[in-house]
Amino acid sequence: MIEPIPERLERTLRDTLAPGERVFIKLRGSFKEALVCTDWRALIIKGGFMTGQIFGTDTFQLPYANIAGVEVKFHLLTGYFEINAGGMQSKARSFWNTNKTINAAKALNCVSLSGRQQANNFRQACAFIMAKAAEGRYRTSGRY
Repeated sequence: MIEPIPERLERTLRDTLAPGERVFIKLRGSFKEALVCTDWRALIIKGGFMTGQIFGTDTFQLPYANIAGVEVKFHLLTGYFEINAGGMQSKARSFWNTNKTINAAKALNCVSLSGRQQANNFRQACAFIMAKAAEGRYRTSGRY
């Protein structure tokens, strides 16, 4: 699943990728947000007013072996995707709330979603990420 993302986020992604790193999933969020899954890590890239990044971009990234969980919370029309690692506190998030601590658009580890198809695409990404996370933990445990 490769979707076009805003050019500003695409530039940040190009600058962030290591030489030879392959992109398997690239999904656009509701605002200027994107989830990118490569062969060894997951990234959330944000830019724009709604994400709190008016003049720059922000990149949250985790190697798959460090990912504890991913989820899609979706209600009637809106929701969010969230990625967590050990030690990160999962909070109740909201699509519309303006409070920075619970607004999914401003949270570094979340992507805002609008529409059922977008939520379904992110659910497929969840399955991919968890499979890679299990593979990464298996590899680091010495049993690979």
